[in-house]
Amino acid sequence: MRKVTINAIVDIIMLIAFIPTLLSGVVLYWFLPEGGRFSGQAVFMGLSRQVWMTMHDRWGIIFSIIVILHLMLHWKFLRVLPACFRKRKKEESVE
Repeated sequence: MRKVTINAIVDIIMLIAFIPTLLSGVVLYWFLPEGGRFSGQAVFMGLSRQVWMTMHDRWGIIFSIIVILHLMLHWKFLRVLPACFRKRKKEESVE
């Protein structure tokens, strides 16, 4: 399999893992905030706050693992990147 295809698959999986992490984070922040009078019994869309937190944590871990894989696939680029910026600064100061 070509590297471009692998990168595309990893990026798509990363997006798929990011969406439930984002949505559960929004639900936890706006609809099921911590504390308050009813925080123990808080329910949104039929799921308790604890279920939303578990879902958020698990999708967040999956997303983090895929981000690490993504960074490993782009490691050569990340190593060269600082040199590209240094080179650009020298060229701009000459002009």
